[in-house]
Formats: sequence, structure tokens, C-alpha cells
Amino acid sequence: MSADDQQPPPSPPPPVLYAPIRPRGNPDQHRQALAEENEVHNSQVAQERRRRNTQAAARMRERQRDRERSLLTRRDDLENRMKQLENEL
Repeated sequence: MSADDQQPPPSPPPPVLYAPIRPRGNPDQHRQALAEENEVHNSQVAQERRRRNTQAAARMRERQRDRERSLLTRRDDLENRMKQLENEL
């Protein structure tokens, strides 16, 4: 292969020029529809968050009641044990 056999690399094809993309319809209506959609989504997110918070608060109240019941039961058991020991004296 000699230097005469080599050909220069082919030049790349020119870039394709597309027409600028223009929105269909009224951009103001589109913006308003997006704003309404975001508002609905945000209210749904807030509603779901409130629902989960309400459930979590109910679980916390139930756990607190269980702890209080457990403490009262333990106190009663200890008082009964003290009375029993006093009677044995």
C-alpha cells in the first residue's frame, strides 16, 4: 500500500436543520392546566400525609394506653405482694 492509494477520510454529512418546535394550542391554557394539575396533586399528597399522621397518632395513643395499663397492673401486683409479705410478719 503506497501513499498514492490512501484516500482522505470522507467528510461528515452536514447537520440536519429542523424547524423550531412550537407548542400546539394556547400556552397560557397549558400553563393554567399544569398549575391546576399540580394543585390537585399537592392537595392529594397533603391529604395522604394527614391520613398517615392521624393513623400514627392513633397508634401512639394506643401504645401509651398499653404502657399505662401495664404500669397499673405492675403497681397493683407489687402492692398485693407487699400486703402479703406484711401479713406473713
